[in-house]
Amino acid sequence: MNSIVRRRLFLGLCVTGLTGGLGAALPLGTPVARFPSPGDYPEGLAWDGVHLWSNNFTDGALYRIDPADGSVVGRYAGGRLPRNPEGLAWDGSYLWTVDWLTGVIAKLQVSESGVEVVAEFDKPAASGSAVGLEHDGMHLWLACFGPPGEKGELWQLDPATLEPLGMLRLPVYWVEDLAWDGRWLWSVDWLFAIGFAIDPSTGDTLHTYKTPGPHPVGMAWDGEHLWTSDTEADSIWALDISAAHSTAVLPRTWTAVKRAFR
Repeated sequence: MNSIVRRRLFLGLCVTGLTGGLGAALPLGTPVARFPSPGDYPEGLAWDGVHLWSNNFTDGALYRIDPADGSVVGRYAGGRLPRNPEGLAWDGSYLWTVDWLTGVIAKLQVSESGVEVVAEFDKPAASGSAVGLEHDGMHLWLACFGPPGEKGELWQLDPATLEPLGMLRLPVYWVEDLAWDGRWLWSVDWLFAIGFAIDPSTGDTLHTYKTPGPHPVGMAWDGEHLWTSDTEADSIWALDISAAHSTAVLPRTWTAVKRAFR
């Protein structure tokens, strides 16, 4: 991932003109807003009910962002924050993130004065490289690359102890960060630029769409839109996924999904 050539797109917030007919649902994954990421290699995304949070892989910086215009409300770095952070999650009270190199999952207290690491946990002993986190109101979910030759992993963790409660093998190799919309987890394939929902009971991938950037990573749900970030475009988008909530889609093999987007 560090070898990817990055370019910054200095773009202001823009709303697309893709409104369709009156009451018509937009195509799944349609971008409705976009702004530059505050860091040069954005990774995880989270939504705390007011602000977006984004962390940066190359320098470990954590940003609090106004979703209306992409302006930075706060920047936090150093201390015990991960040096090479990946996913981000908000559980209603705390932020969670994970370090790519160490696999340590950190629980973060947010206050007016800053962000403090209040607890640290090792990822499951048998897990691959940790890349994504989400909290569904009951459990913490961890997405990992699989070991060599194996596909991605989706771990369900006890939010108090982070002991593993189960693991599902995904049909995707390059899974990334996670978001929870109340029904499905959402993630992306970093290599093939495909977004998808995950049935957390089976690991099946549903509702696939082509992402707006070439190497998507971050995922967050704000109750209306799905947000995603991209490591090459250095941008953050809000996506319309309302079609997924009104359309029944059967799972397909990942081979069929990739062929559909090539």
